[in-house]
Order: sequence, then C-alpha cells, then structure tokens
Amino acid sequence: MKKLLSFSLLLLLLSFKSDTNAVIEFRYPKNKEAKFTMDTKQFKSFTKEWRGEDYYFMSEGVDKGFMCSVLFYKLNSQEQKKMVEPFGGMTSAGIPFLYFSETSNLKKYESNNVNWGKADDDFMFRHNDILEVEGVKIKQKHMYAYAMFGKDLFVNVHLSKVNCSPEDSLVMRKILDGLKK
Repeated sequence: MKKLLSFSLLLLLLSFKSDTNAVIEFRYPKNKEAKFTMDTKQFKSFTKEWRGEDYYFMSEGVDKGFMCSVLFYKLNSQEQKKMVEPFGGMTSAGIPFLYFSETSNLKKYESNNVNWGKADDDFMFRHNDILEVEGVKIKQKHMYAYAMFGKDLFVNVHLSKVNCSPEDSLVMRKILDGLKK
C-alpha cells in the first residue's frame, strides 16, 4: 500500500508543470566579468557561435514566431577610440544604445520607435515596428536591450516576433525588464 501511495504521489507531482521561469545566463567566454541573466521560460536552448572576436547566441522561442539573439560585440582599438574615448572612457549602456540604434540594418524600415532607460542604467532599451520591407507588408515587432562591459564590449539583446499581438509585446517587455548584470 505504501508503494502504491508513493507512486501515486510521484505521478501527481510530475503532472504539475512549473510556472517558474528559467534563468538563462549569457557570458562572453574571454571575459569572466561579462555576463548577465535573462529570466524567462520563453526560450530553452541557444546556439552559440564565434564571429571573429564577437560571440553570438540565437534561439527560437517555445511559442512559434518569437526569436531572441544576443550579441557580445568586441570593440577593436579603433572603435574604442571612436566610440568610448569621446565619453571619457566611461562604461555606459548609452554608448551601445547609440551605436546599434544608428547602425541597424533595418533602420530604414523602422517605425514607432520608443526608447527607455537611462545611460547610466545597466541596460537601455528600445522597440520599433517593421510594417513593410522592400514593398512586402509584414507586421513585426522588435525590442532591444543594450549594455556595456568594460571599455571594449557591447551587448545587443534582440527580441522579435512576426504578427505580434499586444500580449506578445508584454511578454517581450517582461523579458527585457528581467535582464540582470
């Protein structure tokens, strides 16, 4: 009887799905200080790859259509002189925010741009919509978070979803709000 009761209890416990999020850690392998976490159950596993000195993560969400990428962008000495030294060499989320906002390959298609956060916060954020690309109508939401580690490493967190509903936007915003250095 005890075995049957224990087995029944085990089955009952296994039948409950956890509503808690998973904490996913992102780190730049060549700098142990360059790491942050994302608290979400939306993404399970990420592919990882080196792109020169940059390190890139990519995942499709558990709900179709959600995408997430994380780029650790390693600045070379010329980029440091151009982008960091003019600000007195300080570390600021505002610097990668400006850089990635201005160099976005989707910039000409972006509408409804909204930015938030302060330059001295750990992260700065923005979102926009892409309604049309090269004459093809699409409805895609993009949200970004930007951070900086040291004087030579930018981070770009990018979430997107095609046919994004207002509820989907809230999910994306909650993911970004949960980022922690």
